Amino acid sequence: MPEQDFLLEIGTEEIPVGYLPGALAQLAEGLEAWLAEQRLAQRGIQRFATARRLALLVEGLQLRQEDRDEEVTGPPEAAAFKDGEPTKAALGFARGQGGAPEDLYVVDTPKGRYVALRRQLRGREAAELLAEQLPALVTGLRWPKTMLWGDGALRFPRPIRWIVALLGDAVLPLRLGALEAGRESRGRRQSGVERVDIPRAADYAAHLRQIGVEPDPLRRREALLGAARRAAAAEGGRLVEDDELADTVNYLSEWPVALVGGFAEASLALPREVVTTAMKSHQRYFSVEGADGALLPRFVVILNGERPEPDVVRKGNERVLAARLADARFYWDEDCRAGLEGLRARLESVLWMEGYGSLAERCERLRVLAAAIAKQLPADGPALDADALDWAARYCKADQASEMIKDGKEFTKLSGLMGREYALAEGVAPARAALLHEHCLPRFAGDRLPATREGAVLALADRLDALVGFWSAGFAPTGSKDPYALRRQALGTLRLLVETELPLCLADLLDAAIAGFPQLRAGELRPALMDFMLGRFRGLLEEEGVAADIFDAVVESGETRVLDLRGRALALNGLRGDAAFEQLVIGARRVGNILAKAEIAPSADRAFPDLERWARGGAGLPYDYDPAALVEAPERELHAEVAAATAALHAAAQVRDYGSAYRRLADLGGAIDAYFEGVMVNAEDPGLRANRLAFLRNLAQIFLHFASFSRVVLEGEREGTAPVR
Repeated sequence: MPEQDFLLEIGTEEIPVGYLPGALAQLAEGLEAWLAEQRLAQRGIQRFATARRLALLVEGLQLRQEDRDEEVTGPPEAAAFKDGEPTKAALGFARGQGGAPEDLYVVDTPKGRYVALRRQLRGREAAELLAEQLPALVTGLRWPKTMLWGDGALRFPRPIRWIVALLGDAVLPLRLGALEAGRESRGRRQSGVERVDIPRAADYAAHLRQIGVEPDPLRRREALLGAARRAAAAEGGRLVEDDELADTVNYLSEWPVALVGGFAEASLALPREVVTTAMKSHQRYFSVEGADGALLPRFVVILNGERPEPDVVRKGNERVLAARLADARFYWDEDCRAGLEGLRARLESVLWMEGYGSLAERCERLRVLAAAIAKQLPADGPALDADALDWAARYCKADQASEMIKDGKEFTKLSGLMGREYALAEGVAPARAALLHEHCLPRFAGDRLPATREGAVLALADRLDALVGFWSAGFAPTGSKDPYALRRQALGTLRLLVETELPLCLADLLDAAIAGFPQLRAGELRPALMDFMLGRFRGLLEEEGVAADIFDAVVESGETRVLDLRGRALALNGLRGDAAFEQLVIGARRVGNILAKAEIAPSADRAFPDLERWARGGAGLPYDYDPAALVEAPERELHAEVAAATAALHAAAQVRDYGSAYRRLADLGGAIDAYFEGVMVNAEDPGLRANRLAFLRNLAQIFLHFASFSRVVLEGEREGTAPVR
């Protein structure tokens, strides 16, 4: 089958840089899926993008669909034939499909017997299909914001100025609104070469490079970083690597050129983050540091192509940065004069949320909540400095009233970090000052976590208080709307509990946070917040490979310590596929089945049996029974097996070795099978029946402590139906 390369370029006014990676991925994936649906093979799709263009090069595109046969069903057999002859319905069906009556035959379908015939579908030309379908693919891209332009019929983030559509060396007759595709692309603004004809699709990237446009974002990123590193090295320093900044600048420059500028060395007396933020936030400059890691009074700016008067450009950038650093110096001096206590006092007049008090009141809630969380920590765990925690909770929002942070200035992202810097400036011990920054961590997915236990506790308190406050005020996330980033707050809470290994109960944490708002009731708010948090947790564990039924099973155990839920879910999920997995699930189900028939069941609200005491003599169980009344050999054997397992189960639960616990429970499968084969649980004697059911209820309670195995779907059970119990 003949093939050629196909090029599509959408040329626009400058699109916001944050829109481009997602749009390029959508366009490429959408085209790839559509080509597969149309049965048009290709050997690969190259992606190109700058602020002024989105482009795809499809290599080796099949030029025509292959012909294919297709079976088409028509009317039912009863309506198609009468006395062995085709009826009008059958003749009309055959004629409509381009066949003859003798081509008809009968097929069995789920709905009964129908007549059918085979017809040949001729493949269509790729050029024809592309011209028809590509406009819808382009206009169907999803953007954060769009605008109407031209005659008002097209929506796009910026006006589309040109289209290139080439199949091999031929222009594809493609239209987008009033624009008609051609072979003319455009260069950089003020480059001296505004337009260039692309002779063939395969020549696209090479021709753009000849006029100073690098269309490949990966090659362009490598080029700009290489240029920036060389420029920094020429100044005796090294580039401060910043992936976020590199990604942004990558889409601002179509032909990156590095230029070095400088600033007053006195500005280095400011905290490092203030200087680097002043350079990065609006100016998109890279910082430069020396071999010792200290900042140098230099910066690297990436230009869009060579400039005829680089010194003029350098001085212009230096003047802008000098003004920003002067502002930062003023803010810093003013804030240091106020001091932490002065900044904290200003919080009295800073509203946190309408109806929910000031930031000063919020800090008081955080002090109480952080202390309550600290009390929930195991007494045998690492020591926690309660005084440092209380101090940090008192001042953690002080920098919100600072000149540096307030009023939405460019340094707002330094919230928390500036609190640390103000504390250090007035002589607070570094370990204590660091807590003012740690309480903001993690700020986003993949961000680092607090390095101290006190920082983790305060970070938890901050997120829980925000979740409860904003949720109760009516700002629960809905669809794509999450104005106060509560999903991020929830994920941060879960990461703190798991990755800093805090064995805390989520239900208790929510109750403690809700208690900070006297107008709220835990019984009304906690269930909704628990569902929300567990929904976020389900997503996190899915990323680790945990199946939905496994997650549901461990959650239904009633456990709400996030650290333990994760341990159980990972261990049980890891056991799937092992013979012990099915033995474990079936054994637990058999016990549960007999209790369900008797209309009694274990409860997730009941305390976990004291396995250690039970192993020593039968005490410590939630349901009373008489071991001496277990008279049949199989029930005595099962009782002995369970008693023998309890010490191992208790030890495994204590250290969260849930893999060992599940395997030990699976080992009870043989004794459980023998029990149900040899013992009549529902004996005629009421006392005997009640004793046996109580024993089984305790056994079910042990299973339930680790997971509700009735929720687990075994291999072979139909998807979407209730599992066999």
